[in-house]
Amino acid sequence: MKLFLDRNKSLLPRIDVIFLLTRVMTFASICWFGVVGQYSATDATLLTVLIATYAVLIILFAAGMRGRFDLKLAYLASIIYDVIVLPLLVVFTGGAGSSFFLFFYVTVSVAAYVLSFPYAAAVVAILSAAFAAAVTWHLEAVRIFDFSIRLGFLWIYFLALAYVSEYMSKSERRLMKLFNTLNLRTSELEKSQAQLELIYENTRILAGILEADNVVREVMRLVGRTLGYTNYAIVQKNAGGDFFFRARCVDSHVSYHIRPLPAVADSLVEKIARSREVIRVKDLAGRDDYRPLNAASRSAMIVPMTFHGEASGLLIAESGDADSFSDRDEQMLLMVARSAGLALENAELMKRAEELTIVDELTDSFNYRYFIQKFQEEKKRAVRYHLPLSIIMIDIDWFKKLNDGYGHEAGNAVLRELSRVIKGCIRDVDIFARYGGEEFVVILPQTTQSEALIIGERIREEVEQHIIDTGATGRVKITVSVGISSYPENGRSEEELVTVADQALYKAKGSGKNLVCVS
Repeated sequence: MKLFLDRNKSLLPRIDVIFLLTRVMTFASICWFGVVGQYSATDATLLTVLIATYAVLIILFAAGMRGRFDLKLAYLASIIYDVIVLPLLVVFTGGAGSSFFLFFYVTVSVAAYVLSFPYAAAVVAILSAAFAAAVTWHLEAVRIFDFSIRLGFLWIYFLALAYVSEYMSKSERRLMKLFNTLNLRTSELEKSQAQLELIYENTRILAGILEADNVVREVMRLVGRTLGYTNYAIVQKNAGGDFFFRARCVDSHVSYHIRPLPAVADSLVEKIARSREVIRVKDLAGRDDYRPLNAASRSAMIVPMTFHGEASGLLIAESGDADSFSDRDEQMLLMVARSAGLALENAELMKRAEELTIVDELTDSFNYRYFIQKFQEEKKRAVRYHLPLSIIMIDIDWFKKLNDGYGHEAGNAVLRELSRVIKGCIRDVDIFARYGGEEFVVILPQTTQSEALIIGERIREEVEQHIIDTGATGRVKITVSVGISSYPENGRSEEELVTVADQALYKAKGSGKNLVCVS
């Protein structure tokens, strides 16, 4: 059972100062009695001791108020002191009729305020017994009624004060609980507001990013740093309809390496992408339609990144605790997902727009402007790192005669099919462009002249053996002439290399066509 009531967290005013003032007033009263009262020499000695000890008690209480020691001990010492001293004062100052009896109420008030009820009642009982013992020996019959009234009112006062104190304590506890809840909600609201402001600012930044890779990095940063998740990922779908991780973070370690989604996880992801609805998985244990990013994850939230009613991807967040995600978490991640979906769509549209400006529409190869730009870049790289570089110029033999005989539609079909054949003969790192009319050019990074000759001969043979269906005009066969130049053998500038390749091309044409030549 607790001795003291918990008054450290109280909405009511502390009575420390009031209690100290009552002590000072009591001390003044005792001193005044010592000056004007009538008492024997023995009583004078006791009174001097009383005044001295009371002064020490006041000093100690003031020190407790300043934090020199636990103030509860000062209160307890004061109550014990009163239990001993107040009955003596009553005896010295008139017995049952003494005015110092009123100070009993101060002691009872303090006991009821700082002690638990059983201990406070014990203090009142001891005071009552001490008061009775102090006055009974000279109690007159006429004073019995006054004595009973005093003790009765003392107990009534104590019980009333204890009831009020207990009622106020319960009310305080309820109010403090309400305040704590309110503070918690306020803190959560402030945190949510701060997150919303950060999300708003970052979504504004996302709207201005026009490259998909940069959008992905910004979304990952936003989910990790702003929302505070440690396991999360961006999932997208490729042209074949298969899902893959565009980026993922496991235990705060971020990876941007593209990786296929495990087949076991396709079921739930496909469902969310199709329904375009958020799903919160409260417990991942035993699920066979989803494989978590982290083996220690217990719950997950999967949010579609929608744009114009279509899901362009999904955001995944996981937690090590079961049922960890709240409605607020869902709203926050959904805001990020929508902004990410819009930003990725904008980046894709920008990429398509750029492709339209650098891709030849007829042959689906790069255009002349893009060829010049990439050739300059590759030439600088070759010079800086002392690497070989080659280009191949390709021209269709007798193309004007084919156009005149079969028509321009057939000529366009030939250009399209030739482009497809050439792409099949070169590497992914090679850059294929339409140079103009029926001429094409291929940039071969880190390729020597001998290697370029092999690729040029491969192109020539594939074209010669290929039959092209031109549609209504029938099927035709064509040949090409190929010219090759290489760095550093044939020049150092881009202009020199192009000129040499062009000369080699005309050499092939002048030597009978359907040839590969080096100038």
